[in-house]
Amino acid sequence: MTPVYIRRREIDEIREHSLPDTLHPVMKRIYLGRGITRIEETDHSLQHLLPYHSLSGIETAAAILADAVIRNEKILVVGDFDADGATSCAVAMRAFEMMGITDCHYLVPNRFEYGYGLTPEIVKLAIQQQPDLIMTVDNGISSVEGVARAREHGIKVIVTDHHLAGEILPEANVIVNPNQPGDTFPSKAIAGVGVTFYLMLALRARLKSLQWFDGKNRPYPNLGTLLDIVALGTVADVVPLDRNNRILVQQGLLRIRHGRACPGIQALLKIAKRRPQDCLASDLGFAVGPRLNAAGRIEHMSLGIECLLATDT
Repeated sequence: MTPVYIRRREIDEIREHSLPDTLHPVMKRIYLGRGITRIEETDHSLQHLLPYHSLSGIETAAAILADAVIRNEKILVVGDFDADGATSCAVAMRAFEMMGITDCHYLVPNRFEYGYGLTPEIVKLAIQQQPDLIMTVDNGISSVEGVARAREHGIKVIVTDHHLAGEILPEANVIVNPNQPGDTFPSKAIAGVGVTFYLMLALRARLKSLQWFDGKNRPYPNLGTLLDIVALGTVADVVPLDRNNRILVQQGLLRIRHGRACPGIQALLKIAKRRPQDCLASDLGFAVGPRLNAAGRIEHMSLGIECLLATDT
């Protein structure tokens, strides 16, 4: 066996962590380079996913959404024009459908005309659809003027985002963002699609407590079926893969490898000449993600969202 040479400083750094002594030094370096300090962190099963209620504001957001659903109010999802925004929007729309919520729609700004986020111009466009509630995904934490304009028109606003907050926060009904001041959610690296997925988990729990799924042909949905889309958005947004993000990505990849990806991802893999059963995170990052991103950069991201919402290939 070829000997492995490690500098004394690296050996001292390795000893500071609780990785087992039986682990090969090279593997220790790889793990530590990825922020893994305990062997337990290599277990990527869903039972180790951080609980949704640890996100500040998420229970309030779920309650507002559930109330809108019970009242049959119109919900408008406002997304972003990149892969994280498209997957966030797709996760929300698919989750709403799975939960039997019908009066929900989405709007994505054309980057060439409206720029980024919930701008006053986008709110003006949204008002034409007469929504009772706007939910932003992967944007909104900097949309101070846009949120104010929506509230002036009597529209409730839920901001879900993951970007860093500025000095002034928008006066939304509630903000769900692990990077807002005072939030203690451990995974600050979660992507916008991850935040959206967490809110859908919270909404499902809230609706269950209100007996929404009791009868009326509303089966209790398995939101785990959305993890392929969550994995795509997480990898494509190039967020650090901390343990929580690794769990989301690994579980999504397992769905893809077992032939359970949504038709849109299956089609993008086929076009990229990638075999689903061999799919890696790098395939999502360098083959699938860029093709999805292209819709928002060449024409309009609604094309990419419709791809992810398609029911057949």
